[in-house]
Amino acid sequence: MTNYGFSKKSETTSSSKMDLTKLPTTLPSFTPAQEREAIKKGERLGFTDRGQARISGRRRKAQETANLYVKGPIDTIEWLIQYTEDKGHSAYWRSIEDFRKLVEQQ
Repeated sequence: MTNYGFSKKSETTSSSKMDLTKLPTTLPSFTPAQEREAIKKGERLGFTDRGQARISGRRRKAQETANLYVKGPIDTIEWLIQYTEDKGHSAYWRSIEDFRKLVEQQ
């Protein structure tokens, strides 16, 4: 039986790893003037400090959902599928919602 290569050990050698020893371990220091200039340059480019970004309202809580398995005659199920596609709905429950509005109007 073939093992499809899963039992082979990785042939990674220490020479193929990246040498990170020369990277700085601390953040570079900036003067307040350099920091202000960098912020101005970023704003000119369109960047915004996330701490200062406007929040456009609260997030709505997601509605609870349920699953429904519908078994029925092929022509009825195909009609529902076609109706959903014709209306441009992204889900069958939107078509059911249309039916509910129609029933509640009467």
